[in-house]
Amino acid sequence: MDQRRTLLVLRHAQTEDLRPGSKDSERRLTPDGERHAQEVGDYLRSHGITVDTVLCSSAARARQTLDLLKLDDQLDPDRVEIADRFYNAGADTLINAVRELPDDCQVALLVGHAPGAPRVVYELTDPTTSAPDAVSAIEGRFPAAALARLEFEGEWSEVETGSLVSVRMPGSTGR
Repeated sequence: MDQRRTLLVLRHAQTEDLRPGSKDSERRLTPDGERHAQEVGDYLRSHGITVDTVLCSSAARARQTLDLLKLDDQLDPDRVEIADRFYNAGADTLINAVRELPDDCQVALLVGHAPGAPRVVYELTDPTTSAPDAVSAIEGRFPAAALARLEFEGEWSEVETGSLVSVRMPGSTGR
Protein backbone atom coordinates (compact mmCIF):
# COMPACT_ATOMS: atom_id res chain seq x y z
CA MET A 1 0.00 0.00 0.00
CA ASP A 2 1.41 3.40 -0.97
CA GLN A 3 1.52 6.02 1.69
CA ARG A 4 3.44 9.17 2.38
CA ARG A 5 6.49 8.93 4.61
CA THR A 6 8.49 11.84 5.98
CA LEU A 7 12.18 11.77 6.79
CA LEU A 8 13.59 14.67 8.77
CA VAL A 9 17.37 14.93 8.61
CA LEU A 10 18.93 17.12 11.28
CA ARG A 11 22.60 17.86 11.58
CA HIS A 12 23.47 18.26 15.26
CA ALA A 13 23.69 21.85 16.49
CA GLN A 14 26.87 23.91 16.85
CA THR A 15 29.52 22.42 19.12
CA GLU A 16 32.49 23.45 21.13
CA ASP A 17 35.96 22.95 19.67
CA LEU A 18 37.78 19.75 20.42
CA ARG A 19 39.81 20.19 23.58
CA PRO A 20 43.22 18.57 23.96
CA GLY A 21 42.88 15.21 25.68
CA SER A 22 39.15 14.88 25.07
CA LYS A 23 37.30 12.70 22.59
CA ASP A 24 35.44 14.06 19.60
CA SER A 25 32.37 12.04 20.62
CA GLU A 26 32.24 13.97 23.93
CA ARG A 27 32.03 17.45 22.41
CA ARG A 28 29.04 19.41 23.72
CA LEU A 29 26.86 22.10 22.22
CA THR A 30 27.76 25.76 22.55
CA PRO A 31 25.16 28.17 23.99
CA ASP A 32 24.25 29.13 20.38
CA GLY A 33 23.98 25.44 19.54
CA GLU A 34 21.64 24.87 22.47
CA ARG A 35 19.45 27.76 21.34
CA HIS A 36 19.39 26.53 17.73
CA ALA A 37 18.39 23.01 18.83
CA GLN A 38 15.54 24.44 20.93
CA GLU A 39 14.44 26.52 17.92
CA VAL A 40 14.28 23.38 15.76
CA GLY A 41 12.00 21.79 18.36
CA ASP A 42 9.83 24.91 18.38
CA TYR A 43 9.73 24.82 14.56
CA LEU A 44 8.56 21.19 14.54
CA ARG A 45 5.80 21.91 17.05
CA SER A 46 4.67 25.13 15.31
CA HIS A 47 4.40 23.23 12.01
CA GLY A 48 2.47 20.34 13.58
CA ILE A 49 5.21 17.82 12.79
CA THR A 50 5.00 14.82 15.09
CA VAL A 51 7.98 12.48 15.05
CA ASP A 52 7.29 8.82 15.79
CA THR A 53 10.74 7.25 15.29
CA VAL A 54 14.26 8.60 15.90
CA LEU A 55 17.67 7.44 14.68
CA CYS A 56 20.38 9.36 16.56
CA SER A 57 24.14 9.25 16.80
CA SER A 58 25.56 8.27 20.17
CA ALA A 59 27.83 11.35 20.24
CA ALA A 60 27.11 13.74 23.12
CA ARG A 61 26.35 16.64 20.75
CA ALA A 62 23.75 14.62 18.81
CA ARG A 63 22.08 13.33 21.98
CA GLN A 64 22.06 16.84 23.44
CA THR A 65 20.52 18.20 20.23
CA LEU A 66 17.81 15.54 20.38
CA ASP A 67 17.10 16.27 24.07
CA LEU A 68 16.74 20.00 23.40
CA LEU A 69 14.09 19.36 20.74
CA LYS A 70 11.82 18.38 23.66
CA LEU A 71 9.98 15.64 21.80
CA ASP A 72 9.66 13.34 24.81
CA ASP A 73 5.90 13.84 25.10
CA GLN A 74 5.35 12.49 21.58
CA LEU A 75 7.96 9.73 21.45
CA ASP A 76 7.76 6.15 22.62
CA PRO A 77 11.21 5.42 24.13
CA ASP A 78 11.21 2.10 22.25
CA ARG A 79 11.11 4.09 18.99
CA VAL A 80 14.32 6.00 19.73
CA GLU A 81 17.54 4.37 18.59
CA ILE A 82 20.70 6.07 19.83
CA ALA A 83 23.58 4.09 18.39
CA ASP A 84 27.30 4.16 17.77
CA ARG A 85 26.64 3.02 14.20
CA PHE A 86 25.23 6.49 13.45
CA TYR A 87 28.28 8.31 14.85
CA ASN A 88 30.21 9.67 11.85
CA ALA A 89 28.41 7.14 9.64
CA GLY A 90 28.47 7.46 5.91
CA ALA A 91 25.39 8.01 3.82
CA ASP A 92 25.09 4.33 2.88
CA THR A 93 24.90 3.27 6.54
CA LEU A 94 22.33 5.95 7.30
CA ILE A 95 20.19 5.24 4.23
CA ASN A 96 20.22 1.52 5.05
CA ALA A 97 19.02 2.37 8.57
CA VAL A 98 16.18 4.43 7.06
CA ARG A 99 15.25 1.45 4.87
CA GLU A 100 15.01 -0.67 8.04
CA LEU A 101 12.44 1.62 9.69
CA PRO A 102 9.24 -0.14 10.78
CA ASP A 103 6.25 -0.09 8.46
CA ASP A 104 4.12 1.76 11.01
CA CYS A 105 6.56 4.70 11.09
CA GLN A 106 5.19 7.77 9.35
CA VAL A 107 7.69 10.46 10.39
CA ALA A 108 11.29 9.58 11.17
CA LEU A 109 13.98 11.91 12.49
CA LEU A 110 17.65 11.26 11.79
CA VAL A 111 20.07 13.24 14.00
CA GLY A 112 23.59 12.94 12.68
CA HIS A 113 26.82 14.53 11.57
CA ALA A 114 28.47 15.95 8.50
CA PRO A 115 29.28 14.68 6.01
CA GLY A 116 26.95 11.67 6.40
CA ALA A 117 23.66 13.38 7.24
CA PRO A 118 23.96 16.01 4.49
CA ARG A 119 24.91 13.25 2.00
CA VAL A 120 21.67 11.45 2.87
CA VAL A 121 19.73 14.56 1.89
CA TYR A 122 21.72 15.08 -1.32
CA GLU A 123 21.45 11.42 -2.36
CA LEU A 124 17.74 11.01 -1.58
CA THR A 125 16.58 14.31 -3.08
CA ASP A 126 14.89 14.11 -6.47
CA PRO A 127 15.42 17.62 -7.89
CA THR A 128 12.54 17.20 -10.36
CA THR A 129 9.92 16.76 -7.62
CA SER A 130 11.51 18.92 -4.91
CA ALA A 131 10.78 22.51 -3.97
CA PRO A 132 13.31 24.63 -5.89
CA ASP A 133 13.92 26.97 -2.93
CA ALA A 134 14.66 23.96 -0.68
CA VAL A 135 17.13 22.51 -3.19
CA SER A 136 18.89 25.86 -3.59
CA ALA A 137 19.03 26.30 0.20
CA ILE A 138 21.29 23.25 0.58
CA GLU A 139 23.46 23.73 -2.50
CA GLY A 140 26.97 23.39 -1.19
CA ARG A 141 26.01 23.77 2.48
CA PHE A 142 24.24 22.00 5.31
CA PRO A 143 25.35 23.77 8.49
CA ALA A 144 24.99 22.64 12.07
CA ALA A 145 21.28 22.61 13.11
CA ALA A 146 20.07 22.51 9.50
CA LEU A 147 16.87 20.49 9.12
CA ALA A 148 15.73 18.96 5.83
CA ARG A 149 12.28 17.48 5.26
CA LEU A 150 12.01 14.77 2.62
CA GLU A 151 8.78 13.06 1.61
CA PHE A 152 8.45 9.65 0.00
CA GLU A 153 5.65 7.45 -1.32
CA GLY A 154 5.70 3.77 -0.42
CA GLU A 155 7.51 1.61 2.09
CA TRP A 156 10.71 2.62 3.87
CA SER A 157 12.42 -0.50 2.54
CA GLU A 158 11.95 0.82 -0.99
CA VAL A 159 13.22 4.37 -0.43
CA GLU A 160 15.32 5.56 -3.37
CA THR A 161 14.56 9.25 -3.88
CA GLY A 162 11.94 11.65 -2.61
CA SER A 163 10.86 15.24 -2.61
CA LEU A 164 12.80 17.74 -0.56
CA VAL A 165 9.86 19.86 0.58
CA SER A 166 11.55 22.21 3.03
CA VAL A 167 14.80 23.20 4.66
CA ARG A 168 15.16 25.08 7.91
CA MET A 169 18.50 26.74 8.48
CA PRO A 170 19.75 27.63 11.98
CA GLY A 171 18.59 30.98 13.28
CA SER A 172 15.68 31.15 10.82
CA THR A 173 11.97 30.70 11.16
CA GLY A 174 12.10 28.15 8.33
CA ARG A 175 10.55 27.72 4.94
